Amino acid sequence: MAKVLKSLSLKTKKADAATDIAKINQFSVKELSPEEVYCFSVAMCDNDIDRDLERFTNRTLDGLAPLFMGKTVISDHSWRSGNQIGRIYDTYVQRSTEQNQAGEPLRQLIGKVYMLNSEDNKAVIDAIEAGILKEVSVGVSIKGRKCSLCGEDMKFNWSSWAMQCDNKHILGETYPEKGLCFINLEEPRDAYELSFVAVPAQRNAGVTKAAGDPDVDEAFDTLLSCPDLSENQKFGELLKHMQQSSMQAVDREERKKILEENDKIIKIFEKEN
Repeated sequence: MAKVLKSLSLKTKKADAATDIAKINQFSVKELSPEEVYCFSVAMCDNDIDRDLERFTNRTLDGLAPLFMGKTVISDHSWRSGNQIGRIYDTYVQRSTEQNQAGEPLRQLIGKVYMLNSEDNKAVIDAIEAGILKEVSVGVSIKGRKCSLCGEDMKFNWSSWAMQCDNKHILGETYPEKGLCFINLEEPRDAYELSFVAVPAQRNAGVTKAAGDPDVDEAFDTLLSCPDLSENQKFGELLKHMQQSSMQAVDREERKKILEENDKIIKIFEKEN
């Protein structure tokens, strides 16, 4: 199982609080009025091929839509309670008139978000209205990474330092009569959060793996069996990535609290529906 972070740099669009207040109140403890909330819609992710040569399939987008219902919106993927900006109260997949790089109609997962229209949130609301806060990133759990050419699992080959499938299709290579080899992200398992990111995102961002992934276990077994990695150029890059992927205990505890809060709110929503 892998945790995937994907970013989009798209404009947000203001939503109609008066029309959506009933949906919003399904996730609030007290009944809110349209004047008490600020809500907006945002394209969270799409089915286009990103700079890592990966993409969410149409089926994956459809599967992610219900998983994002009731999930929190944070800033900079920082799981601190103070970084909670809002909550997703509605989702749907929208088909565009454009085409993606795979030659299919571009489809986007749209999320509607509400936040309190308060003095504390005024700076955030102003930044959204001004188009300053518009780079967003989703954190989701994906089980399958499939070769676009044959549908087999794509894995990292530690000998060649390349992603490839059992049929030897290599990520990024173009094959006669078959086309470009990229990865289809399939079998969504969970959606963690939608995050506004401070650093302007490229069209799509990168991928990190979560603990417990069999591929990670295999990779560490391979690394531990190597007698000396100090002169390997990639080793420095690996250390840097591991440091960035590490999470302090206090951050893990904050994340746990937010996930538990999400679960409580979603259970109330499911019970009432």
